[in-house]
Amino acid sequence: MLGVLNDGTPIKSVEAKVDDGAWQLARLDPATKDKYGWKLFTYIWTGATSGDHVIVSRATDATGRVQPTEEELATKKSFLEHNAQAPRKIKIA
Repeated sequence: MLGVLNDGTPIKSVEAKVDDGAWQLARLDPATKDKYGWKLFTYIWTGATSGDHVIVSRATDATGRVQPTEEELATKKSFLEHNAQAPRKIKIA
């Protein structure tokens, strides 16, 4: 289970992808209802293989805004504006 933090706009969906694969829908946890808090979600990765991988998630809010990439936030002025997707490196033995 992972999470995304938002500005209070309802989250419509969360997607995840592994390495350079396609975005796949994750399941939002209905128990995380705090308007400004973390929204937890679950992504089930089928077909996982051993080795190094990169997994990343992105949220889309009710207005259609998609969580930006790091490159799309190149003009941010402070860490408070940082809401980019955060790729994570993982290793499966």
